Amino acid sequence: MINQFINEHRFLSNFWYVDIAYDNVYRSVEHFFQAMKTLDEGLRATIAMAGTSSRAKKLGRTVPLRADWDRIKVNVMALGLCKKFSHPELAQKLIATYPHDLIEGNYWGDETWGVNLKTGKGLNYLGKLLVMTRTYLINGTRLLPDKDPIF
Repeated sequence: MINQFINEHRFLSNFWYVDIAYDNVYRSVEHFFQAMKTLDEGLRATIAMAGTSSRAKKLGRTVPLRADWDRIKVNVMALGLCKKFSHPELAQKLIATYPHDLIEGNYWGDETWGVNLKTGKGLNYLGKLLVMTRTYLINGTRLLPDKDPIF
């Protein structure tokens, strides 16, 4: 089991810098995810240009949320991960984590995308999506529908 995205597993973090091309080029999955919270193209561009993933996350907390955000946010994350792991070197690193469970263990209390290591509670959506992405890379199982899941 990989229960934290640190050290040799840091590349699993959404804060890992790798270009994600969509309507802009985002510096990380975190940049992409935070930008997709809004339909305002100017705010998306501002988040895309944020100097760090932490700054992108802070900016994402200030944007007006699109009305369908709660319904699509997991698909948005899945799309961001697909784009991240379309980079061959990262794809190979993700495949190399097989057969381990991937748990985004954290001490900042995120019980939606990860597991709070203080309480042991969490839905671990990020870890589950990473495993789904890995499965896709290994045997071609479709992860997302043909239609863009965001719009």
